[in-house]
Amino acid sequence: MFKKFGVDNFPLKEQVSRRQFKEKYKKHKEPANYTGRRYADYLEFFQQNPDVSAVEMDTLYNQQSGPYIQTFMFPRMLFMVGCLHCEKTSESMSSSLNHYQERLGDDLFSLLFRLLLTDRGSEFEKANLFELGADRKQRLNIFYCDAMQSSQKPHVENNHNYVRDIIPNGKPLDKLKQDSINIMFSHVNSTPRRVLHGKTPYELFVFYFGHYAAEALGVSEIKKDDVALNPSLIFGKRYETSCP
Repeated sequence: MFKKFGVDNFPLKEQVSRRQFKEKYKKHKEPANYTGRRYADYLEFFQQNPDVSAVEMDTLYNQQSGPYIQTFMFPRMLFMVGCLHCEKTSESMSSSLNHYQERLGDDLFSLLFRLLLTDRGSEFEKANLFELGADRKQRLNIFYCDAMQSSQKPHVENNHNYVRDIIPNGKPLDKLKQDSINIMFSHVNSTPRRVLHGKTPYELFVFYFGHYAAEALGVSEIKKDDVALNPSLIFGKRYETSCP
């Protein structure tokens, strides 16, 4: 490139070369098939079923190796619950729905989780594991946001700010257990919101679905004066890891 200026490899103090490695980079796996479950399909489904509210699903973690917190957000009430996982796979993440269905019963589960909206993370790509129950019958519909469009599920993304007050980025999560996750979301859901006219997500959720539903999802009410949104809430004591 610089030969026309009289510069070649010989006068260079150090010659730089780069070897080409075969099979250096892993080949991308085949993309998941989102046919019929894309965001445009979700909008069409919602238009045909305006009475159904989508539950937004996401994953939070501080280390790539885990553990992982799967979050479920009920946008109309700003109510959020979560499950702790040691693996970031569809098999592990869908097991949360199996657990909730067993706790809630089929009718109440169908009322709460009829529609899921999530991103295209690898842990959610096996749609059948989420849509089909243990009896192999369809229990819900799942749809996926467009690629790199997390703004299409804004409620769960925004509500993670409350979680981050308690679990800051970089904080090791390897000592957490499910009980601590339930405590965290009990405090988050007991926080009054201006957009709810001073009511808490917990108050609205139990108004529509009852105390039993909240309890089955692992959430209890915390007195407003006792609400704590800081790391000492769950990191103040020693917790043993307990992943489902």
